[in-house]
Amino acid sequence: MMRKNPLIFTLDVANEPAFVFQAENAHAAEALVQAPRFARALGDFYAKRRKPWDVRAAVSMRPATEAEAALYQDRLAEFADVSDRVLVARLTKA
Repeated sequence: MMRKNPLIFTLDVANEPAFVFQAENAHAAEALVQAPRFARALGDFYAKRRKPWDVRAAVSMRPATEAEAALYQDRLAEFADVSDRVLVARLTKA
């Protein structure tokens, strides 16, 4: 069960902030990032982009900045009625 104030994490791909998501704690966030289905989802996402997924790219997870967390909260509000799913929001460059 997700606690009332889950932690928000950023996934950096090739040393660039790429995605933001929430998890109950750092261990749960790391487990999500390491899950094979998560890697497949990222591969599918990048397959539809001009810049393909580089499986050799460095991927790291860290606590989200305040700005990244705010963006995630905005996206989460848009999908409030789908609370039984994991929401991973893409960070875009300005």
